[in-house]
Amino acid sequence: MTRHTARRPDRRTVATTATILEAAQLLFTERGFHAVTMDAIAAEADVAVGSIYHHFGNKDSLYLALVERALELNEQVMAQAYGGGRTPVQELVAASDAYCRFSLEYPGHFRMIALRAVAMPPGDLAGEVEQRIADKVETLVGQVADALRRAHDAGEIDCPDPGRTSVFLWSAWNGVLSARWRPDRLALDGAELARVLEIGRDIVMRGLRVA
Repeated sequence: MTRHTARRPDRRTVATTATILEAAQLLFTERGFHAVTMDAIAAEADVAVGSIYHHFGNKDSLYLALVERALELNEQVMAQAYGGGRTPVQELVAASDAYCRFSLEYPGHFRMIALRAVAMPPGDLAGEVEQRIADKVETLVGQVADALRRAHDAGEIDCPDPGRTSVFLWSAWNGVLSARWRPDRLALDGAELARVLEIGRDIVMRGLRVA
């Protein structure tokens, strides 16, 4: 019996798709979905426009692939916060650090899935994108809620409602991290953002501390 295995993409294909995705992310973030053409993406990526159609089919599929990559990277970064012999409280601190690191290392991805800074594509694709983002965010927020619950059960913190607490923490992280892109004098640079987050973490941990 002949055994069939899926062919792995060659390095050139991987490099080309990555270049196209980076170019698309840059332009979508700067101009929004509707204002960006496939020709503009091809010019930014320095590839033939036919190459984009070959790898992604159309602009909608390219956008969806970009969202999927952002969600995958976010999941990979957040997964590093859990396990490794950490206590539940240590996992909570690590999750906070991981989410902040994701926003700093992958700002375009963060803005796309956390802040909705990119204008959404039209029609059915918008609903599909929103559903995929919501599904992933619910999973990540659920992991924080689980860590809060385990920390509460272990007597490390006082958190009788871990579900709502996790929603608050996720919303608070997004609110502070989004200050990097404010267009006014309230914008936070990297150093100031780190200080504000450290103060915020201390406030949260003191609030959850068992009396």
